[in-house]
Parts: sequence; C-alpha cells; structure tokens
Amino acid sequence: MTQTDTSNKFAIGLMFTATALLCGRVCAEPGSREDADAYAPPPAYVEAASTPLQTVKRQLRPSGDIDRYRERIEQIEAEYGAYGAGMDEELLGLGTALQRSGAHQEAIREFRRAMLINRVNGGLYSLNQVAMIERMIESQIALDQWEDANDNHQYLYWLYVRNYGENDPRMLPVIDNLSRWHLQAYVEEKGGTMSEHLISATNLYSLAVDIITNNFGANDLRLVDALRGLKVTNYYLSTYDGEPQEPVVIKTSFSGASEPQPQLRSQLDHYRFNSFASGKKAIARIVDVYQKNPQSPPAASAKAKVELGDWYMMFNKWHSAKKTYGEAYQALWDNGASNQEIEEIFGRPTALPSLPMLDEDRRLLSESYVIVSYDVTAFGKARNIKILHARPSDRVSIRSRVRNALKRAKFRPRFEQGEPVDTKGIVQRFVFD
Repeated sequence: MTQTDTSNKFAIGLMFTATALLCGRVCAEPGSREDADAYAPPPAYVEAASTPLQTVKRQLRPSGDIDRYRERIEQIEAEYGAYGAGMDEELLGLGTALQRSGAHQEAIREFRRAMLINRVNGGLYSLNQVAMIERMIESQIALDQWEDANDNHQYLYWLYVRNYGENDPRMLPVIDNLSRWHLQAYVEEKGGTMSEHLISATNLYSLAVDIITNNFGANDLRLVDALRGLKVTNYYLSTYDGEPQEPVVIKTSFSGASEPQPQLRSQLDHYRFNSFASGKKAIARIVDVYQKNPQSPPAASAKAKVELGDWYMMFNKWHSAKKTYGEAYQALWDNGASNQEIEEIFGRPTALPSLPMLDEDRRLLSESYVIVSYDVTAFGKARNIKILHARPSDRVSIRSRVRNALKRAKFRPRFEQGEPVDTKGIVQRFVFD
C-alpha cells in the first residue's frame, strides 16, 4: 500500500528508513567478548563449500561472455589442472555472467567452486573469497534462499574476524552490512526466527558503538549512524509481538550448538523490557555527540533533539515530548537554522515512525485507492477521519485499513511559535497494490 499527498504541501514524514534498516557472536550478553580463535564457520556452510568439484551440466544457452569464460576455464584445467592459478577468478567471472543472465542456481555453484579453489590456493582465511561470497548472497536472495544467504553473511563476519579481530576498526563496514541484513530479514519476515534477527542487529550496533568509542573517542561523528541503528532496533523490539509463523532457528553465533530457546526468550524479554530506555539513551547520546563535536553540521544537535521528542511521542509520553520539542524548536532558532528547515520539521504533522504503507509509487495510481481527510490534534492524534472517495467503491476492506492505520498512528504535531497546534483538513490519497 502506498500513499500520495493531495494537500498543498503536506506529506507524511518518516522517522526511520529501511536501511537504518539491510552475526557472529551477536547473541552474547552485552559486554562479553569471545576469543576470535574460538569461532568456527557454520558446519553446513563448510560442508557445502568443501564439496568436491563436479562438472556442472549446462542448463541454459550460453551467452558470448559465458562461452568465453568456459573456454578459458577449460584451457586452465588442461594446462594446470582443476586448481590452477587464476581458475578462481575465471569462475568468479563465469558465475557473475550466469547471474546476470538469470541462471542463479548455476551461478551459485560456480561461486562456490571458485571459493573452494581460492581456499586451497590462498588459505582458509583468504579475503579474496569476499567477492565470491557477496555474489553468492545476491543469487541466493534472488532465489529466496534466505537461510543460505544468512549463513553466508555469518561466514563473511567470521572471515573478517579471523583476519582483523572482532574489535578492529576495519570491522565497522562489516558490522554495518550484517546489522542491516538482520534488519532487512526482520522487516521482510524472511529466514528463520525474527527475534534472533533483532537481537543480532542490536548487539552488532552496540559493538560498533564500542569500537568507535574506544578507537576514535566518545564524540566521534561516526557514532551517530550506529546509535541511530540502536534506535531502530529498540523500536522494533518494543513493537515485537511474536513470530509470524513457527520459527526455524538460525544460528547467529559460531560457538557450535544452537542457543537454547529459553535463553533466547529470556534475552528477548530483557531487551524488550528495556527498549524504551535503551532507545532514549541512544538518541540522547546522538544529541551529546553533536553538541560536543565542533565538526557537527549546523543545528545538528537541535535536530537530534527532535528525534528524542519523537521517541517520547511514540511511547505515549506526551508531556516529555512537548517539553523536548519546545527545547528543540528554540535550539533551532538559536543555532541559526533557516525558516525552511524549521518549517520542514515543525510546519506540518509528521507520522511516527511511519504509517504502515509503502513508499509512493505513481504507477499504482490507477489501482485501488482511498482518499481520506482527517485532522491531527496538538497531542499528535488523528481525529475526524472521513473517507471522501474510494476505488473500487465496494471495497470495504481498504476503507477499514486506512481508518485503522490512522487511528493507530502517532504524529509529531505542527508547531506555531514553539507550541503544538491542531491541524485540520489534511487530505491524503492511499494507494493499494
């Protein structure tokens, strides 16, 4: 379901993005660290990666690139054998060409074969495997093989830990990619136990905060993205209401045995109980980082304080939200924010964190839609919801979906002269695919 603004300038704002939305030892208790040498790659992954080389039956009519790669591979095999130097690079090229042609299953076999040869020639911990693993993940996602893709993400993490150590700053991009992966899997309800994805992402972002603080200082601007990641995971933890289906456990540590369900349940309960406080702490630290770092963008700390007000509002703490919004509003003026910047933040109601509709897609405007008007009170609630028009007119279900979404929604209210005010007569079109 998507939405299109039909009022003059009103648009529903987003607090989070899917990317803040897209792990090794990430299910360990906060603060604990294991020796990287205790890690071992996922057994299922090692078994698959170590499968003896086999001639792959060609399933598709090859393109010119695919043909050329196969010819070069045959030449290397004839001259140097199956593990000849350069064979892994040619197999990577072949797998990529197959991937582009849509032959993902065959591409995965070639990527895996390239990995095995690379491990034989370059060692078990060779980082030259990274490109092969990343391409394999792309094909596995295309085939909806989320559990296999998850194993490969875990293997990437393990590989980098073995090369750099868990607390090395070079781990930060790896941690960011893996945490985004867990959030993507959670949001799309893919691949096993959703609560494990949330716990894993939370622990990864916490690890990133520790690495940045210890290596670059408590006020380094790189902390902001990791702290915002913690804000997102804690929001999802606060709204988690169980698995969408019978879970299939994904191991998110490399310690051997799967984590017992009672322990996972206890950890999840602990994280959920503390989700409001943990998210608040993360946002408050963003404000602090911006205030203390002289290289911060103009008015960044004031804008971060708006996020803190949003957090209070989402958890129904209206008085704290109003006070924090007022402080942020004044700070924006004091820190030289432009009228346009202040108008973008406080000049219209903003849904928190977002209405349960997809982003706008004008290609769907000819499909089912509902045009609705409503008011947003100074307390951030939708009132006087009226369906103005619906297509098709007999679709009661989509009318109900819009009404229910607006009734549940929380808004950052519009502000005038530092005070929240009512906004009347918002007109919005909600489009359904």
